[in-house]
Amino acid sequence: MVMKYLFIIDAPETLTFYKDSTVALIKECLNQGIEAHYAKINSLSINKNRNVIVDSYHISSIDGLLTNKLKLKNKIQYFSKVFVRKDPPFDDSYLNLTFILEHAQNVNVEIINNPTSIRNHNEKLSILNFKDLIPPTIVSSKAEEINNFINKEKKVVIKPLDGMAGNGIFMLTPNDKNLNAILETSTKNGIKMLMIQKYIPEINKGDKRIILIKGEAIPFALARIPSKNDIRANLAKGGKGEARKLTLGDKNIVKNLKVFLIKNELNFVGIDIIGNYLTEINITSPTGIVEIEEQTNFKAAQYIINAFK
Repeated sequence: MVMKYLFIIDAPETLTFYKDSTVALIKECLNQGIEAHYAKINSLSINKNRNVIVDSYHISSIDGLLTNKLKLKNKIQYFSKVFVRKDPPFDDSYLNLTFILEHAQNVNVEIINNPTSIRNHNEKLSILNFKDLIPPTIVSSKAEEINNFINKEKKVVIKPLDGMAGNGIFMLTPNDKNLNAILETSTKNGIKMLMIQKYIPEINKGDKRIILIKGEAIPFALARIPSKNDIRANLAKGGKGEARKLTLGDKNIVKNLKVFLIKNELNFVGIDIIGNYLTEINITSPTGIVEIEEQTNFKAAQYIINAFK
């Protein structure tokens, strides 16, 4: 029987095809004779019989674009696997997607990652389960608490809880003349929560993204090195990606996460490590596959698809 995989993605026209990790996974499906489909986040529904219905596009080939698309409507159990690969922010639409996908689990469709766990484990807040692995960190929307933390740590990084690609990230010090304005804007005058972490100077050596499949790391990390004019290492902000073998420190962090990830069926994640600190657990659409493949002999997409057969 031919396996059929569904990828829930952003609008195809927004993807950068030559380096997009989801596109690499779809290509590998086609290489292996797996029937590949994609659907957007608003293409799932529940009918009167409580069946999850998917409006998907069958992909016959990829050549700079998703080509020869055939639009189909099926019950979700038509698919062998469902990969949730929609980028953040985790908004109301994303939240509702997780509720709908929970119904799919009732018909024994494997969803990667588990929709309940996607909903319950914020990509920033999840690291708080591992207090011995993370830098000094607080979560707050209160300017007084944030200022006290900045005065104590001297240099911090603030980031929104629902962001990605380096958006909304600032480095702050007690003497920053824009400190109050940045906090007012970032917290929306004390309403929006932020994560505030002690600045880790090893960021200059790279923010390492490590892909974990079923709690096991692939053998290479993608170290994202910030440009000279930015503290943010994200590739989307001009960072340079450099594939590296995992260090003993990296492997120790992975080992400490394994039980948590497997228990919560977070079977495809990307963790971020700066220096010896865990800084994020990306559970929605971790990237870096293409860059690792281009710089090493490791076939990351093939490894990932094979792991879920």
